[in-house]
Amino acid sequence: MTHKHFFKSSLIPCLLLSALAGALTGILIFLFKISASAVISLSREIYSFVRENLIYLPLLLLGISGIAILAAIILKKAPTCRGGGIPTTIAILRGLIPFQWIHSTFYLFASALLTYLGGVPLGNEGPSVQMGTAVGRGTVRLFSKKDSALDPFVMTGGASAGFAAATGAPLSGIVFAFEETHRRFSPMMFISIVTAVLTSQISMRTLCFVFGISPSLFEISISTVLPLKYLWSTLLVGTMCALFAVLFTKFYRIVFEFSKAQAKKLPLWSKFVAVFVLVALIGVISVDFLGTGHDLTEEMLHEGGVWYWILLCLLIRAILLILANNVGVTGGLFVPYLCFGAMIGALSAKILIALDLFPSEYYIILVITGMAAFLSAASRTPLTALLFSVEVLCALTNLLPIAVGVLVSYLIIELLHVQDLSDTVIQTKVEKIHQGKKATVVEAALCVEEHSFIVGKEISEILWPPTCVVLSITKKDRHLLEIAPGDVIHLHYQTYNNEETLRHLEAIVGHQSVAPELILHRQEKNDVIPDVE
Repeated sequence: MTHKHFFKSSLIPCLLLSALAGALTGILIFLFKISASAVISLSREIYSFVRENLIYLPLLLLGISGIAILAAIILKKAPTCRGGGIPTTIAILRGLIPFQWIHSTFYLFASALLTYLGGVPLGNEGPSVQMGTAVGRGTVRLFSKKDSALDPFVMTGGASAGFAAATGAPLSGIVFAFEETHRRFSPMMFISIVTAVLTSQISMRTLCFVFGISPSLFEISISTVLPLKYLWSTLLVGTMCALFAVLFTKFYRIVFEFSKAQAKKLPLWSKFVAVFVLVALIGVISVDFLGTGHDLTEEMLHEGGVWYWILLCLLIRAILLILANNVGVTGGLFVPYLCFGAMIGALSAKILIALDLFPSEYYIILVITGMAAFLSAASRTPLTALLFSVEVLCALTNLLPIAVGVLVSYLIIELLHVQDLSDTVIQTKVEKIHQGKKATVVEAALCVEEHSFIVGKEISEILWPPTCVVLSITKKDRHLLEIAPGDVIHLHYQTYNNEETLRHLEAIVGHQSVAPELILHRQEKNDVIPDVE
């Protein structure tokens, strides 16, 4: 492959499309964060008013029921917008579930605002990541449909841009894509991700500067460094975070299996009404049980709450989040994860301080350790957790103790062989979307056409369809390591939509004049395609 072909077919289109997707994502997420902030403030005011005037409680429950029904109507039309935004995005980028970018952009925006208005304890970073993914696909479809092989790369860039814009953490957004989304590295992916994140930050921070809004997720500073003699305390926090993550994941799966067996015949709107009304009844008691968890995390960082109230908030918010995510309420899990970690860290610190085992001036370090450790354990992303603690939580001077907490939580999860929560959510979502469908097992031999996307690249650089395994390559020129025109690639894969999968493959290797597939057999109903990486 000539350098001219590489620049023309890959590098320049990837740079331009990723830059455009990132800039558009930054603008969209700015509007989304402004809207979400206004709606969350309105929700808190409503709940505070009803708490002081309980005579209006029936009216609140009636209004909440209406919001739940409206959210259910929206999400029935767009099932990929249900549940956690980041796990859904991962499933989309791995090709495990179908995705319509126009529906996702508008339905996500609307349904997420309804979630926040109802006070359901889900975050706004998940929908931001998924909307960034939608913008990435829309950018390719609208401006360069002929470069559809770049679609998964630009979508990944858009997802990272959405994460960076929502959290104010561009470096974490870049690492997140490699560690969590695809769990692999390729030069083309790196180009797309970094370009999209940079342009999203430019557009996002410009708008924040113009309107006088902080782009950071948290405004904190740390003036103390934890002495080595107290390093054991972060080990304790990491252990507690890992154990809670294990219990949380187990309970999530139990609720999913129960709802699949006992509540599958109930209409979606009734499940939404039940969850929203339950949230409303609990929310009237205290706003600490409501919302994304951002304000509660800020409170934990500033030594707020007594230990038994923190424990109660932790348990109630965990139960509400599991119920809401299982029925498919739109919202993110990232900030709720941080909130869980902050409460575990704060709870541990308060108990140790009360026992006179730990100095109170180092309280905030244990809270931040808890945030990073639970994020690492729940999503199995220790690098993202560490980088996020440095980039957003100002933990550079305390990187060693925080790293100890992250390492311990990660090791415990690995030793116990517990599926991480993100993969659990992905699996349940894939099961729901493909329920009742039949999978097709296919073997195909595809001839690489001249000037196709794959020419000059290595197999490992390509984002293949899900479960697609390269069995062998018949080289036209054995002296070339890179893929060249005339090479024949033998593939094995499973799919629910063979025509769509073939279109994806032809976008990579070029149009096939002869039908390349050989259908081996069709799977039984409800047989879920595994995530082969």
